[in-house]
Amino acid sequence: MCGIIGIISKKDVLSDIFVGMLSLQHRGQDSAGILSFNEKMNLIKKEGLVGNIFSEKELSELKANVAIGHARYPTIGSDFLVDAQPFMVSKPYEIGMAHNGNITNYFDLKKEQNSETDCVVSSCDLEVVLNVFAENLDENFSVKSLFFAVKKVFEKVKGSYSIVAVIKGKGLLAFRDPNALRPLIMAEKTVNGIKSVGFASESLSLTSTGHKIIKDLNAGEAVFVDSDLNVVSEVLVKGNPTHCMFEWVYFSGAESILDGLEVYTARINLGKELAKEWKKTGLKADVVIPVPDTSRTAASKLAEEINLPYREGLIKNRYIGRTFIMASQARRENGVRLKLNPVESEIKGKDILLVDDSIVRGTTSKKIVKLLKDNGAKKVFFLSTCPPIISPCFYGVDMPSKKELIASQMSVDEIRKHIGADFLFYNSIDALKKALEREDLCMACLTGNYPVAIPKKTETEFEKTRKEEQEKQR
Repeated sequence: MCGIIGIISKKDVLSDIFVGMLSLQHRGQDSAGILSFNEKMNLIKKEGLVGNIFSEKELSELKANVAIGHARYPTIGSDFLVDAQPFMVSKPYEIGMAHNGNITNYFDLKKEQNSETDCVVSSCDLEVVLNVFAENLDENFSVKSLFFAVKKVFEKVKGSYSIVAVIKGKGLLAFRDPNALRPLIMAEKTVNGIKSVGFASESLSLTSTGHKIIKDLNAGEAVFVDSDLNVVSEVLVKGNPTHCMFEWVYFSGAESILDGLEVYTARINLGKELAKEWKKTGLKADVVIPVPDTSRTAASKLAEEINLPYREGLIKNRYIGRTFIMASQARRENGVRLKLNPVESEIKGKDILLVDDSIVRGTTSKKIVKLLKDNGAKKVFFLSTCPPIISPCFYGVDMPSKKELIASQMSVDEIRKHIGADFLFYNSIDALKKALEREDLCMACLTGNYPVAIPKKTETEFEKTRKEEQEKQR
């Protein structure tokens, strides 16, 4: 799961790209890059956070009327610099590309491409997509040729991918896979008569720069904006939308609107569904405390519905990143220790209703329950807005192995005992659908039913690769 943005205008777009990328930082913390075109292609990508990589000096070097940016959270490729995006090719003409998602037939495509020439030099799955795209382009540029190449990507590349690309001297391209697994939003603004068109993983990164949302790209749709800001769009294949439920549960910013549903509203609804089930238990608690930050909205609604005080009993250290998307178990465990600080007056002597967005590996949950009890909590009742995660994700969330998923190894009561909670409850799949107000969801990690088929060989390869990469990062 990464963050992408692309903007084209008749004036410099780097300020908007930079601000937009800051708004996407929660989607990827390992590396970031910007590629721009103004007479020539310019690319800067480094390990680290957006604000640390791009100073005024770097932004002035990248100054251009069209650019793309990427904030990386790796699922394939452990070298934060070599595998950082965007990527470039020079034939049939210069193209820069960035993506959010995960290519499920990456290993097959890499083997196929390297059997002809050793053209795949990184471990980043975007590189094979870029190669498929470039090899199907006509040397004589046309929008027809461009869309033909995108259609070939749709035919050959499997998995999840939302993509932005700069075509040298021609314009900005965006397209979304036939299942629309990953979000991709289009927006526009006009300032002093000068128009700007942008695409991004979340509406927040575009509205924060004054853009107005035009639409979410459809499944299987491509949009090209030329240098004169003319827009051509076409649905190239009949899609089957299956949007990732985890975008609303955890990944996306609460201010964003994805595929017509505000993330904040979705999380309010998740809290409302939890409240319905809590009322049935007959249990009593003194206070509702969220695990910051993504569960705050749901927890506040839960507290309102059951008439309990809502308190910030755990204070987040703002300088520690999101522990779930840290690249190794060791980094996650260290992150948890540094990330949350207890407020003893809100904890000591109380029965606490603790709300989190999900339980994946159980590492964080166990440490938080212990932290609360070490600071005087009498009981900790643990509620998860997301149903039990039992299957790996192959579409861009770092859940590569059943062995790492606690709900695939233990019953709910066994998990409760393992994390040290006095009570454990998850929202149901039906409650999740109701909260997200839709049926067109990818819930493969909850059900094992994958919208894009995952051969057993692929599953084994992904698990092996991620295990090797995690070992390197220890």
